[in-house]
Amino acid sequence: MLLSKTPLRISFVGGGSDYFNNKSNVKGRVISVSINKYLYVTLNKRYNNQIRAAYSETEIVNSTNDLKHNIIRESLKKYSIKNGVELTTIADVPSSGSGLASSSALSVGLAHSLRKFKKLKITKKTLAEDACDIEINKCKKPIGMQDQYSTAFGGLNKIEFSNNKVIVKKIPLNDQDLTIFKNHLMLFYTGINRQADKILTNIKKSGNQFKNYEELSYLAKNFEKELLNKNFQNCGEILHENWNLKRSLDKSVSSINLDNIYSIAKKSGAVGGKILGAGGGGYFLFLVKPKYKKKMKNNLKKLQEINFNFTKDGSRLIEV
Repeated sequence: MLLSKTPLRISFVGGGSDYFNNKSNVKGRVISVSINKYLYVTLNKRYNNQIRAAYSETEIVNSTNDLKHNIIRESLKKYSIKNGVELTTIADVPSSGSGLASSSALSVGLAHSLRKFKKLKITKKTLAEDACDIEINKCKKPIGMQDQYSTAFGGLNKIEFSNNKVIVKKIPLNDQDLTIFKNHLMLFYTGINRQADKILTNIKKSGNQFKNYEELSYLAKNFEKELLNKNFQNCGEILHENWNLKRSLDKSVSSINLDNIYSIAKKSGAVGGKILGAGGGGYFLFLVKPKYKKKMKNNLKKLQEINFNFTKDGSRLIEV
């Protein structure tokens, strides 16, 4: 049996510029980090010629084409697996519609397991490329490419998108500085799950897909600079500016309830923050000075705080 373990990710700034934009000379640019919350995929030969796929539902079908789960179906088709396998998916935290890149972590994890199953070459780059192909080309999801690369590569990265190439560069913060930065962050689960595809489709239909593209890219560039200078106050202010740009894309990105949460956080000492992923719900990330964290937690006690750490590894594979 094969078990893939793929990290979820936090995207700080630049989301919405993770496309190839031939109308601009500015590179798409995103800053993100993998965290110690994982999505697991198990893959094994089945005792008969059926396919069993267990996720939030369980499907037992005779052919890959009969599967309802689009990412699992298209992943199996990509690697020419028609039947005779059993797979399951498990996540460490509520992940469906969360903004932590669970769909891309699933695509990367499936690619990792299936490439090993088929005895194909495995690199971080091929895993990310395969996951992009599955989600964007095969499943027709209106998404960018940052999540597939973030979860495949792991670590704290600047990811650039230009001239039909994706470049992943590690941001060179030492362990001590990473710990200090991490201690300025708080993550809360809103309890609201949403369909990212619907929000992103609304943005695309409205013609706002590339709205603020260059501003978002420059914010990512500035965020990296302030991060390397260890000026975390400025990083928080950039998060705040990024959130305001994101909210302007479509009314479904935020809501009265989410705006109220953000307002309480700001009054409690948060320098800035954002809803992770497309918006509409999921997880709120805030940057706050450590001395205000107790006040933040008390004032947002209706939300579930998620304790996490940064990780350095991307998707990993274990043979059981």
